Amino acid sequence: MASLAYRHHEILAAGFRTAAIDVDSPSRHAAMVEKLKLPFPMLSDPDRSRAIIPYGLADHQDPRQVALPSLVAALSGGKEVYRFVARDYADRLSEDTLVEVLASHGLPPTTQPPPTPGHSEPSPRAVPLRAMVPYFRGGHYAALSLGMRHRHLGEEFRDDAKAFVAEMQRYAEAVKALRDR
Repeated sequence: MASLAYRHHEILAAGFRTAAIDVDSPSRHAAMVEKLKLPFPMLSDPDRSRAIIPYGLADHQDPRQVALPSLVAALSGGKEVYRFVARDYADRLSEDTLVEVLASHGLPPTTQPPPTPGHSEPSPRAVPLRAMVPYFRGGHYAALSLGMRHRHLGEEFRDDAKAFVAEMQRYAEAVKALRDR
């Protein structure tokens, strides 16, 4: 989320607005919006019936059917113009690719009012902001190590490890920028 917040001005410049959807409660979303200073709302779909299942975003390998990391871009009339649905929770679309895809539609820039988060109740398992950069650095080095240790598994494994390392770097940079705001 922090990396999307960091690039939000570019998403607006491409003519799109942002909203995140997951199964958490509105109060947990409010805590995330507050902690990460998100300039866009988070919407709650606890029973997965409003967006997660209808849009085909549920992880059917997970008994909870949580949403896979996904991006659905739609025009103001609702016509879908781009879709990315990850293979698993570690598979994410890069923000560079996202901005490039959205800008390719040639829409005029738009604006988005800031979210009004309401009552904030962080999850007891939420990673505090001060711990996020070390957390992402740990993920970075774990993926790097596994990529080196298991080179024999071939190019696909190596490419996945490299992509995850790059993802962790992007997230750490976004959190550092967030802390500097």
